[in-house]
Amino acid sequence: MRRYSQEIKDKVRSLRIEQGLSLGQIQLITKIPKTTIHLWIKNYSLTVGQKAKIKGEALLLLQKGRIRVQEIQKERKRTKEQELTNKGKKEIDGLTNRELFIAGVALYWAEGFKNKHEHRLGFCNSDPSMIKFYLYWLKESLGVRKELIVARLTLNESYKEKTEKIETYWSSITEIPLSQFTKTFYQHTKWKKQYADKNYYGVLRIHVKDSLDILLRMRGWIDGLRLNLPG
Repeated sequence: MRRYSQEIKDKVRSLRIEQGLSLGQIQLITKIPKTTIHLWIKNYSLTVGQKAKIKGEALLLLQKGRIRVQEIQKERKRTKEQELTNKGKKEIDGLTNRELFIAGVALYWAEGFKNKHEHRLGFCNSDPSMIKFYLYWLKESLGVRKELIVARLTLNESYKEKTEKIETYWSSITEIPLSQFTKTFYQHTKWKKQYADKNYYGVLRIHVKDSLDILLRMRGWIDGLRLNLPG
Protein backbone atom coordinates (compact mmCIF):
# COMPACT_ATOMS: atom_id res chain seq x y z
CA MET A 1 0.00 0.00 0.00
CA ARG A 2 1.30 3.42 -0.93
CA ARG A 3 2.19 5.72 1.97
CA TYR A 4 1.33 9.43 1.74
CA SER A 5 3.05 12.27 3.55
CA GLN A 6 1.30 14.36 6.17
CA GLU A 7 1.63 17.34 3.81
CA ILE A 8 -0.52 15.58 1.20
CA LYS A 9 -3.08 14.56 3.82
CA ASP A 10 -3.28 18.14 5.07
CA LYS A 11 -3.75 19.38 1.51
CA VAL A 12 -6.65 16.96 0.96
CA ARG A 13 -8.29 18.03 4.21
CA SER A 14 -7.84 21.69 3.27
CA LEU A 15 -9.48 21.13 -0.09
CA ARG A 16 -12.39 19.47 1.65
CA ILE A 17 -12.85 21.65 4.73
CA GLU A 18 -11.78 25.08 3.52
CA GLN A 19 -12.84 24.92 -0.13
CA GLY A 20 -15.71 22.46 0.29
CA LEU A 21 -14.71 20.33 -2.69
CA SER A 22 -16.31 16.97 -3.38
CA LEU A 23 -14.40 13.68 -3.34
CA GLY A 24 -14.42 13.59 -7.11
CA GLN A 25 -13.01 17.11 -7.39
CA ILE A 26 -10.28 16.35 -4.86
CA GLN A 27 -9.37 13.19 -6.76
CA LEU A 28 -9.00 15.15 -10.00
CA ILE A 29 -6.59 17.56 -8.29
CA THR A 30 -4.53 15.09 -6.24
CA LYS A 31 -4.87 11.84 -8.26
CA ILE A 32 -5.47 10.01 -4.96
CA PRO A 33 -8.12 7.22 -4.85
CA LYS A 34 -11.52 8.25 -3.50
CA THR A 35 -11.44 5.49 -0.86
CA THR A 36 -8.22 6.91 0.59
CA ILE A 37 -9.55 10.47 0.50
CA HIS A 38 -12.69 9.34 2.30
CA LEU A 39 -10.64 7.81 5.13
CA TRP A 40 -8.79 11.08 5.66
CA ILE A 41 -11.82 13.36 5.71
CA LYS A 42 -14.62 11.19 7.13
CA ASN A 43 -14.43 12.85 10.53
CA TYR A 44 -14.64 16.39 9.13
CA SER A 45 -18.12 17.78 8.51
CA LEU A 46 -19.03 20.32 5.84
CA THR A 47 -21.13 23.40 6.45
CA VAL A 48 -24.66 23.61 5.11
CA GLY A 49 -23.45 26.03 2.43
CA GLN A 50 -20.63 23.71 1.34
CA LYS A 51 -23.02 20.77 1.12
CA ALA A 52 -25.43 22.86 -0.96
CA LYS A 53 -22.57 23.91 -3.24
CA ILE A 54 -21.45 20.31 -3.82
CA LYS A 55 -25.03 19.24 -4.47
CA GLY A 56 -25.52 22.09 -6.93
CA GLU A 57 -22.31 21.27 -8.77
CA ALA A 58 -23.29 17.61 -8.91
CA LEU A 59 -26.67 18.50 -10.40
CA LEU A 60 -24.96 20.79 -12.93
CA LEU A 61 -22.59 18.02 -13.98
CA LEU A 62 -25.53 15.64 -14.26
CA GLN A 63 -27.38 18.13 -16.44
CA LYS A 64 -24.32 18.64 -18.65
CA GLY A 65 -23.97 14.87 -18.93
CA ARG A 66 -27.57 14.52 -20.03
CA ILE A 67 -27.15 17.31 -22.59
CA ARG A 68 -24.03 15.63 -23.94
CA VAL A 69 -25.84 12.29 -24.22
CA GLN A 70 -28.70 14.02 -26.06
CA GLU A 71 -26.22 15.67 -28.44
CA ILE A 72 -24.59 12.32 -29.14
CA GLN A 73 -27.99 10.74 -29.78
CA LYS A 74 -28.99 13.60 -32.10
CA GLU A 75 -25.73 13.30 -34.01
CA ARG A 76 -26.23 9.56 -34.40
CA LYS A 77 -29.76 10.20 -35.62
CA ARG A 78 -28.56 12.81 -38.13
CA THR A 79 -25.84 10.46 -39.37
CA LYS A 80 -28.30 7.60 -39.79
CA GLU A 81 -30.82 9.84 -41.56
CA GLN A 82 -28.13 11.07 -43.95
CA GLU A 83 -26.94 7.52 -44.64
CA LEU A 84 -30.48 6.37 -45.43
CA THR A 85 -31.11 9.43 -47.60
CA ASN A 86 -27.94 8.78 -49.58
CA LYS A 87 -28.89 5.12 -49.90
CA GLY A 88 -32.30 6.13 -51.25
CA LYS A 89 -30.72 8.42 -53.84
CA LYS A 90 -28.46 5.61 -55.05
CA GLU A 91 -31.43 3.24 -55.28
CA ILE A 92 -33.13 5.62 -57.74
CA ASP A 93 -29.92 6.51 -59.63
CA GLY A 94 -31.56 7.63 -62.86
CA LEU A 95 -34.87 6.72 -64.49
CA THR A 96 -35.52 4.78 -67.65
CA ASN A 97 -38.04 6.30 -70.06
CA ARG A 98 -40.73 3.91 -68.84
CA GLU A 99 -39.93 4.57 -65.17
CA LEU A 100 -40.15 8.31 -65.83
CA PHE A 101 -43.48 7.83 -67.58
CA ILE A 102 -44.93 5.76 -64.72
CA ALA A 103 -43.62 8.25 -62.14
CA GLY A 104 -45.34 11.10 -63.98
CA VAL A 105 -48.65 9.25 -64.23
CA ALA A 106 -48.52 8.46 -60.50
CA LEU A 107 -47.74 12.11 -59.76
CA TYR A 108 -50.69 13.25 -61.87
CA TRP A 109 -52.91 10.70 -60.12
CA ALA A 110 -51.96 12.35 -56.82
CA GLU A 111 -51.88 16.05 -57.75
CA GLY A 112 -53.47 16.41 -61.18
CA PHE A 113 -56.98 17.61 -62.04
CA LYS A 114 -59.24 14.59 -62.50
CA ASN A 115 -62.73 16.07 -62.42
CA LYS A 116 -64.89 14.52 -65.14
CA HIS A 117 -65.68 18.02 -66.42
CA GLU A 118 -62.02 18.85 -67.08
CA HIS A 119 -61.10 19.24 -70.74
CA ARG A 120 -57.32 19.58 -70.46
CA LEU A 121 -54.44 18.45 -68.32
CA GLY A 122 -54.23 20.40 -65.07
CA PHE A 123 -51.78 20.15 -62.21
CA CYS A 124 -51.08 22.29 -59.14
CA ASN A 125 -48.58 22.33 -56.31
CA SER A 126 -46.53 24.66 -54.15
CA ASP A 127 -43.32 22.61 -54.29
CA PRO A 128 -40.97 24.06 -56.94
CA SER A 129 -39.15 20.73 -57.38
CA MET A 130 -42.40 18.87 -57.99
CA ILE A 131 -43.55 21.49 -60.48
CA LYS A 132 -40.22 21.25 -62.34
CA PHE A 133 -40.44 17.44 -62.39
CA TYR A 134 -43.96 17.59 -63.82
CA LEU A 135 -42.90 20.04 -66.54
CA TYR A 136 -39.92 17.85 -67.38
CA TRP A 137 -42.25 14.85 -67.59
CA LEU A 138 -44.64 16.71 -69.91
CA LYS A 139 -41.76 17.46 -72.24
CA GLU A 140 -39.87 14.17 -72.12
CA SER A 141 -42.72 11.65 -71.78
CA LEU A 142 -45.58 13.39 -73.58
CA GLY A 143 -43.71 15.67 -75.95
CA VAL A 144 -45.62 18.77 -74.80
CA ARG A 145 -44.11 21.97 -76.20
CA LYS A 146 -43.42 24.86 -73.82
CA GLU A 147 -45.66 27.28 -75.74
CA LEU A 148 -48.66 25.07 -74.90
CA ILE A 149 -48.14 25.56 -71.17
CA VAL A 150 -50.41 27.97 -69.30
CA ALA A 151 -49.57 28.93 -65.71
CA ARG A 152 -51.83 30.47 -63.10
CA LEU A 153 -50.86 31.59 -59.63
CA THR A 154 -53.09 31.14 -56.58
CA LEU A 155 -52.31 33.45 -53.66
CA ASN A 156 -53.81 34.40 -50.35
CA GLU A 157 -55.27 37.88 -50.74
CA SER A 158 -52.86 39.25 -48.11
CA TYR A 159 -50.08 38.77 -50.69
CA LYS A 160 -51.82 40.68 -53.45
CA GLU A 161 -49.21 43.44 -53.52
CA LYS A 162 -46.47 40.85 -54.07
CA THR A 163 -48.16 39.20 -57.05
CA GLU A 164 -45.71 40.48 -59.65
CA LYS A 165 -42.69 39.44 -57.58
CA ILE A 166 -44.08 35.95 -56.94
CA GLU A 167 -45.04 35.46 -60.59
CA THR A 168 -41.50 36.42 -61.55
CA TYR A 169 -40.20 33.85 -59.07
CA TRP A 170 -42.27 31.06 -60.62
CA SER A 171 -41.40 32.19 -64.13
CA SER A 172 -37.72 31.91 -63.24
CA ILE A 173 -38.18 28.50 -61.61
CA THR A 174 -40.23 26.99 -64.44
CA GLU A 175 -38.82 28.93 -67.41
CA ILE A 176 -42.40 29.70 -68.41
CA PRO A 177 -42.61 33.25 -69.84
CA LEU A 178 -44.77 35.69 -67.89
CA SER A 179 -46.81 36.15 -71.08
CA GLN A 180 -48.09 32.59 -70.53
CA PHE A 181 -49.36 33.40 -67.01
CA THR A 182 -53.07 34.08 -66.72
CA LYS A 183 -54.75 36.31 -64.13
CA THR A 184 -53.85 35.39 -60.54
CA PHE A 185 -56.55 33.87 -58.36
CA TYR A 186 -56.78 35.20 -54.80
CA GLN A 187 -58.01 33.15 -51.87
CA HIS A 188 -60.14 34.92 -49.27
CA THR A 189 -59.52 33.41 -45.86
CA LYS A 190 -59.65 34.60 -42.25
CA TRP A 191 -56.64 32.54 -41.22
CA LYS A 192 -54.03 34.85 -42.68
CA LYS A 193 -51.47 34.06 -39.95
CA GLN A 194 -50.69 30.73 -41.60
CA TYR A 195 -49.28 32.68 -44.52
CA ALA A 196 -46.92 34.79 -42.40
CA ASP A 197 -43.91 33.21 -44.07
CA LYS A 198 -41.34 35.06 -46.15
CA ASN A 199 -40.94 31.88 -48.23
CA TYR A 200 -44.60 31.74 -49.19
CA TYR A 201 -45.04 31.64 -52.97
CA GLY A 202 -48.60 30.42 -53.22
CA VAL A 203 -49.69 27.54 -55.44
CA LEU A 204 -48.94 27.27 -59.15
CA ARG A 205 -51.43 25.71 -61.53
CA ILE A 206 -50.17 24.25 -64.80
CA HIS A 207 -52.53 23.67 -67.74
CA VAL A 208 -51.77 22.31 -71.19
CA LYS A 209 -53.66 23.82 -74.13
CA ASP A 210 -55.69 21.53 -76.39
CA SER A 211 -54.87 18.47 -74.30
CA LEU A 212 -58.25 16.72 -74.08
CA ASP A 213 -56.94 13.69 -75.94
CA ILE A 214 -54.00 13.40 -73.53
CA LEU A 215 -56.33 13.87 -70.56
CA LEU A 216 -58.51 10.98 -71.75
CA ARG A 217 -55.42 8.82 -72.14
CA MET A 218 -54.33 9.94 -68.67
CA ARG A 219 -57.54 8.53 -67.25
CA GLY A 220 -56.68 5.26 -68.93
CA TRP A 221 -53.11 5.33 -67.61
CA ILE A 222 -54.40 5.89 -64.09
CA ASP A 223 -56.87 3.04 -64.54
CA GLY A 224 -53.94 0.94 -65.68
CA LEU A 225 -52.19 1.65 -62.40
CA ARG A 226 -55.35 0.71 -60.52
CA LEU A 227 -55.55 -2.61 -62.36
CA ASN A 228 -52.08 -3.48 -61.11
CA LEU A 229 -53.20 -3.26 -57.50
CA PRO A 230 -53.22 -6.65 -55.73
CA GLY A 231 -56.61 -8.19 -55.05
